[in-house]
Amino acid sequence: MIQSSQTVFSPLPKLVVARPMLMFTGFLGAGKTTLLRELLKQLKARHHLADVILNDRENAEIDKETLVGHAADIEALTGSCVCCDGYHSFVKLILKASESAHDVLLIELNGTADPVPLQESFTLLESKFCLRPRWQVCVIDARHFGKRGYFNDLEELQLETASHYYISWDNTLTDSELKILEDEIKEINSDATRATAASLADALSQTIKNSPRHALAVQQPNSSGQELAKPILATSVKGKNNERHKLAHAFTGCQIIIPEPVEAFSVVDWLRALPTSVIRAKALLILESDPDKRYLYERVGSFISPDPISGINNSEAPCSGIFIGADIDPLEILRISQEILHPDCLFPE
Repeated sequence: MIQSSQTVFSPLPKLVVARPMLMFTGFLGAGKTTLLRELLKQLKARHHLADVILNDRENAEIDKETLVGHAADIEALTGSCVCCDGYHSFVKLILKASESAHDVLLIELNGTADPVPLQESFTLLESKFCLRPRWQVCVIDARHFGKRGYFNDLEELQLETASHYYISWDNTLTDSELKILEDEIKEINSDATRATAASLADALSQTIKNSPRHALAVQQPNSSGQELAKPILATSVKGKNNERHKLAHAFTGCQIIIPEPVEAFSVVDWLRALPTSVIRAKALLILESDPDKRYLYERVGSFISPDPISGINNSEAPCSGIFIGADIDPLEILRISQEILHPDCLFPE
């Protein structure tokens, strides 16, 4: 008796949306949002639309206000560690971006984030959303790089996985000092390329033009239709990387609501009076002298940005201050705010 045999064919992988992705990393106040804002302008000039995911520790809506009008879509994600507590919300925002018809996904991590586990996350997502190429630009603050004390390891961690780096405040260095800084960067990551907003826009534009909009899904081992598990690196990091990842959890933050408007001359005095434990502060304010606009003031370490960003009129984020540091005292910050800026300053309800 002749037995018939049948050839069993494995199903073809499904097609999923493919899109280039650029992730911004860098320490608190290094200038990530400034670079992101300039890159969005450069992409718009090249007729490309970007989706943006903006992560911040206390209130991502404040930085979101400064990007309105520059990106096709902006999603704000407040949370200290997107690879731990905020992981599933982060994944949902990425998958939401896969439903848009825009050209590129830009992700800005908060200044205390460890990017390493997220690199694994993007691989796990390839069965649903193919992010290729996956580039990372680390923003290096020329004034403070390598001078973070206890947090130097975290700053290096944010650079180690980068494909590109951008040096902010490079005009504060001499040519010889800049050469020393670049040598230090290359010791940590010899493969990263120095970039500008224009060069990043050129590279992304070329990739957008040459890359297909869909790709074959990469099926992950033990994957199913269930919710995506956290990356292994986020839950079982070992050795030195585990100790460095813990640094991302060493920061605390608080938000203070600031009644509007306030007197312009008191803002700089207020920022200057904040405790040294505040590594990063930013405040969205309305001034008595110009009540039709809102201004974003910033302080990094003891440095106060001389020119606030103006013209922020969207009202989604309340007028408030955000303060981040390793050991801050919210009650002390509230006291200083009430004494110098406005007596009715208060914590959010």
